[in-house]
Amino acid sequence: MRKLYNSLITLSDAIFRVEKWLLLLAVIAVTLVNFLNVVLRYALNSGLAYCEMLSIVLFMFMVIIGGNIAVKTDSEIRIDIINFKSERKNAAFRLLSDIISIIAIILAIIGLCATIQAVIKHKQRVTPLPIYTYHIYICMLIGFVMILLDHFIIFLRHILIMSGFEAEREAKIE
Repeated sequence: MRKLYNSLITLSDAIFRVEKWLLLLAVIAVTLVNFLNVVLRYALNSGLAYCEMLSIVLFMFMVIIGGNIAVKTDSEIRIDIINFKSERKNAAFRLLSDIISIIAIILAIIGLCATIQAVIKHKQRVTPLPIYTYHIYICMLIGFVMILLDHFIIFLRHILIMSGFEAEREAKIE
């Protein structure tokens, strides 16, 4: 189980490096598109038709990446009512929330797959650019799969701690 845990951590770290660059590019793109639109509205009294919707799509993309980073860095919003002094008891108690989170994410993934199948049959453009609604749902699906991966890593970490092993390493956040 430790080998699986370590290989998943390595995969998660590689994904995180890509996510950081994608997030940076999305922020730059949103800033440039909105700046260009503002300049065109003031200079030519006419803006680009796709700017607002593209900004929303890029913002959704940034939220998906941010959600995965929140799970990876253990920065999710939660209220810890019960906190044991023993790390092993704490890990055992956290398994319940891990299982609930994993089940909820799997159900969301199943729902997204059904939504993607339905939306592909009835294609609808989101912007004047060739971005359709199924593109957004596919990005959401990828985001949920990455979140599931990191929740599974946390689940394995808690099992290792319960078993008396130290989780050798956690995901690197640089």
